[in-house]
Amino acid sequence: MKTESKRRSPVWPYLVILACLFVLSVTAPRAWDRMGRQETLSHALSVRKPALAPVFCNRDSGSYESAVASTPTRRRPERKPESPVAAPALELTQEIREAIEAADHPDAPTTEPDRMALEPTPDTPVDRPTPQFVQAVREDLEGANLPSVPAAELNNDVAEPNDDVAELSSESENKPVLASSAWPLPRSLVEQLTRLAEADRGKAWANRTINLIQQLCQPGLEEDGSRGPILNNLRKLAGSNSFTAHGDGRLETQIARAQYTLTRWVDIWEPAAELEKVSFATGTPRRAAERISVCLVDIESLSRNGMDGQGWREYLKVESLRRLTGEGQSDELRRATARKVLDRMASTRLTKSQLKFAGEGPLAALQIQLRAWAAEPVTAAQLLTHVEQYERTGLASDARLVANDFRALSWSAPLAAERISQSLDLHYRNANVRIAMTAAMLNRLIPQPEESVAPVNDTVVNVPVYGRSTTSTKLSVQLVPDPNRIRVGIQAKGLVASDTVATSGPATFRSQGRSNFLVRKLVVIGPHGMSVWPAVAEADNNYNYLTSLETDYDGVPLVGSLVRNMARSKHEQAQGEARMEVEQKVARRARTEFDAQVKPLLVKAAENIEKREMATLDRLGLEIVPVEFSTTEQRIMARVRLATPEQLGAHTPRPRAPSDSWYSLQLHESALNNVMEQLNLNGRKFELPQLFAWIAEKLDRPQMAKLDDLPDDVNLTFAKQDAVRVRCEAGRIEVILSFAALTQGRNHWHDFTVRTFYKPEPRKSDAQFVRDDTIHLEGRSLKGKPQVMLRTIFSKVLSVNRPITMVGEKITGDPRIQDLKITQFTVDDGWIAVAYSPSRAPANVVRRPK
Repeated sequence: MKTESKRRSPVWPYLVILACLFVLSVTAPRAWDRMGRQETLSHALSVRKPALAPVFCNRDSGSYESAVASTPTRRRPERKPESPVAAPALELTQEIREAIEAADHPDAPTTEPDRMALEPTPDTPVDRPTPQFVQAVREDLEGANLPSVPAAELNNDVAEPNDDVAELSSESENKPVLASSAWPLPRSLVEQLTRLAEADRGKAWANRTINLIQQLCQPGLEEDGSRGPILNNLRKLAGSNSFTAHGDGRLETQIARAQYTLTRWVDIWEPAAELEKVSFATGTPRRAAERISVCLVDIESLSRNGMDGQGWREYLKVESLRRLTGEGQSDELRRATARKVLDRMASTRLTKSQLKFAGEGPLAALQIQLRAWAAEPVTAAQLLTHVEQYERTGLASDARLVANDFRALSWSAPLAAERISQSLDLHYRNANVRIAMTAAMLNRLIPQPEESVAPVNDTVVNVPVYGRSTTSTKLSVQLVPDPNRIRVGIQAKGLVASDTVATSGPATFRSQGRSNFLVRKLVVIGPHGMSVWPAVAEADNNYNYLTSLETDYDGVPLVGSLVRNMARSKHEQAQGEARMEVEQKVARRARTEFDAQVKPLLVKAAENIEKREMATLDRLGLEIVPVEFSTTEQRIMARVRLATPEQLGAHTPRPRAPSDSWYSLQLHESALNNVMEQLNLNGRKFELPQLFAWIAEKLDRPQMAKLDDLPDDVNLTFAKQDAVRVRCEAGRIEVILSFAALTQGRNHWHDFTVRTFYKPEPRKSDAQFVRDDTIHLEGRSLKGKPQVMLRTIFSKVLSVNRPITMVGEKITGDPRIQDLKITQFTVDDGWIAVAYSPSRAPANVVRRPK
């Protein structure tokens, strides 16, 4: 059974999941392998167990199809593609790597470049490849086949280098930047532990932890090495099981959250203590510019001809990089351009062949050298201050500070910087959207084909057969367990009833037949997109009754009887061969028709999602980064991060969905704030209709531009940063709007903040958030002034008649799921959680035993 041929479609994971779940139209993501993370509240401090090897089997017929590729679980996403694409020759790319290595270590063997050797000393002589070698590279690479140029929408360039860069500071002197001795006190963690200390069972543990944290944050500890023992004790307390809540669910939740937060901080503190001993040489290394110049020569040689080559040069900002290799260029501009190019070369929107091309040869060498420009000195105290500030405020501007520290450390050479960047990635760039759905839900939503009647005009055992057939089919979904991918088996079980006439010589046979068939198609969302296996079919001819037999000699005595007996005998002799031929033809036709019906659905769904949802993400500059995909026998699950490279994800444990839920969605406030920030409202001035038209265009929601209940003659200017943000705490969503100015007629207000709250309010199967009646106004400029008019304006802007829905109307209004009930709708610790389950019997009702 061959299943090697695959059809890949370049569409994104989160939207793919939605399409697969609701309309059985799965489209492709560009994904990485699973990154195991501690994200659930109940398993915050536990280690996951590996899933069983999945097999896609048909237990009824006894046949099976292995459906799991032997791919090991990886902690970090691997972006190496699987299939070969057109690229420079292996010998040539290896020669380029060896030449670059020789410039660093003339006497060393040609091995993989070491990150510790990326920042040479300024007085080290430069040993560049000779012009003859560069010319030879250019001649050998000329006319090489390139993958298609990246999509045009990815070309959101940063400012090109020019003479007008006065606002950027000049290059700093090459002096080491050392860490400050004092660490900031994590106030949010201390407040969490203080609340826990109010309970008798957690008092001793919480007070002990607070004392150790206060000792850890005292100045001067890096000199005598006292932080090591304190961190060891905090690590033990984070994993301590010495106390229990004895059935108190609320206290157990507080303990689990406190231990999760403490673990997160210890994972940052430990490498931060190592980072204090590291000195960073500030300024751009001179040799990095010279190496980058060599890489740019190779890239230009590789991409000299064709439109694809020109597109790659623009995409990689080759001209900008060449200008920045000159003398007197700003470190800030070099750093911004290098980070932009590195982000593009690792973008999740690149296809498999584009990722392969960007990871080999001169482009791989360019990535290594650009890290020296992209790196930036970060002290332990600076990083911890940014992390503590973000945890306390949750502001998008503070999140960018932490993200900038993460990016600067991830491209730095010291091992301590790499360790702490990995901890930041694990805890503060986690998935902020999770979706799970059961096979039962999928089977409810899958569309069922109607019964079809078709003419029969065929030959069986070289005998012409005519008549008609009636086919009835039932589609179903079977989930294939896989810890790293989403595997869905689509099955079609059907019955073909035939009423046919066959003429052979003087005899005419009338028959009725029944054949069952089973068609299976495997769809896998894996590391590099969606793979659709060809359909596999089998059929069983249950019976074929001869209802009548007529011959041309029926009216002739003796001869008629003899001819009928001979015809019946030959018919019985050919039954076995005819049955086999009928089963093969039924299976082949079922497989062909199934492929012909499913493929257009997949293609159409992919096109619709690419045109709408992906276009919206492109306008916002957001990416959907897969963190974890998995499939069990009961449900499929996807965890993704919705963010730009300069934004964060979730950092708190998500609420756990009910075990009997058929569909669940968890959304972290970071996803909402990332979208809000990408609306580009900071510092902008609007009239109210213009504001809603702007948001409608950004989000592709044209109905938002047609609101007729807005107040008239209102002009507003948003604050320069953090203009719109949300907080999800204590059972409700807090919406905060910051304004620099607002006018209506002759009335003027400036520098104030509007706060309001949305509370969850389930209405039948629709999970909605409805605004509270109160509008809170804050700001020094408002003191002593009447606020009635301002409250009236925002009561209309944030109308209670416009609730926020969590699930689309197409889903909640589907009659096939009207018996499902909302069994979870909570807002807590930064998360919004909603789940649907079958109707539950009341706990106080005695049920009759089955």
